[in-house]
Amino acid sequence: MRVGYDARPIVYRWTGMRTYTLNLVRELLRIAPEFEAWLYFHKGEPDSALGKHPRLRWRAVRALTGWWWTFFQVPSVLRRDRVQLFHADYIVPPLAPCPTIVTMHDAISAMFIEPADLKTRLLTNALTLLSLHRSVGVLVPSESARRDVQRLFKVPARKIFVTPYGVSDMFRPVPKDLAEKRVAERFGIKGRFILTVNFFRPRKNAPVLAAAFRELKRRRVPVDRLVFVGAAPEPLRLTILNAAREHAKDVVFTGYLPDEWLPTFYSAAEVFAFPSRYEGFGLPVLEAMACGTPVVAGDAPAVNEIVKGVALLVPPNDWLALADALEQVLTDEGLAEDLRRKGLTLAASFTWERTASLTWQVYRRFVESLT
Repeated sequence: MRVGYDARPIVYRWTGMRTYTLNLVRELLRIAPEFEAWLYFHKGEPDSALGKHPRLRWRAVRALTGWWWTFFQVPSVLRRDRVQLFHADYIVPPLAPCPTIVTMHDAISAMFIEPADLKTRLLTNALTLLSLHRSVGVLVPSESARRDVQRLFKVPARKIFVTPYGVSDMFRPVPKDLAEKRVAERFGIKGRFILTVNFFRPRKNAPVLAAAFRELKRRRVPVDRLVFVGAAPEPLRLTILNAAREHAKDVVFTGYLPDEWLPTFYSAAEVFAFPSRYEGFGLPVLEAMACGTPVVAGDAPAVNEIVKGVALLVPPNDWLALADALEQVLTDEGLAEDLRRKGLTLAASFTWERTASLTWQVYRRFVESLT
């Protein structure tokens, strides 16, 4: 079965979507001998993370703009390449000559919880709606995301398939003294710190976390730094620093880090904080747990669905409640150890092999129905 992918999330390093597509393709190549992956991209170069494989092919499809690429260039190439199924995130080529599968990681575009100008919002929602209804199958990572997509985009329930994400094998505990040493030597981060990642969107509530950190310092809770891993625009950095006020000097921004650094940071942290208002899944929470790090998270529906009882959950916008929960973990070693133990067990139950197996069942269902 020849399956084409929009591989721009891999090439452009679009964080969560890159993680999803990389691991999905890698596992499908491993478990499905009849599977071929054709990875299409617009600009840049193929990513070496997938390595070489006889059933893996990269295809550079050049175009003046991304929209032209999606609407016209890719469909013509898919026809020449005799692709049997095309899979993309959120938006598929409307003129694709083959059946399409679309993954909706969330329904944020229709929920008005992220800022966007009216033109962009209308265009994005129109193309998403078109993609959902022209695709033969819609993949979502959680029951919460399924309900949102069905309700907001009026997608028939029979077309939606829940395929939960997995945790990569690279996410495992690094001995804490070694992790702390590496982080100190490479980044100059010493002492006890709170960690968060992928914080650049407003719904991630980074300023709320900074305010909670300021409160912890006011209470003299034993914590030294607040560390943000990931790229961030300068206005957001300034907003975060303003929220930390007199403790802005103790806030650290690492910028974008290669994936291989993440287990070290998770393992070195005292607690992982993730006060997001909305997620389709919340993969960083499970990655932190897989590294043995206690988690405090916002009580968003999808996060609650996945980690209730294994993380401390708080109202996402309540910085005082967030400070209270973080203080509990930072001062109660028994609680922290209980969260570590439960988190390791939970994270081990989420594998990319299961994601790939469920996805392969969807692929076969629709391709075989056409032959």
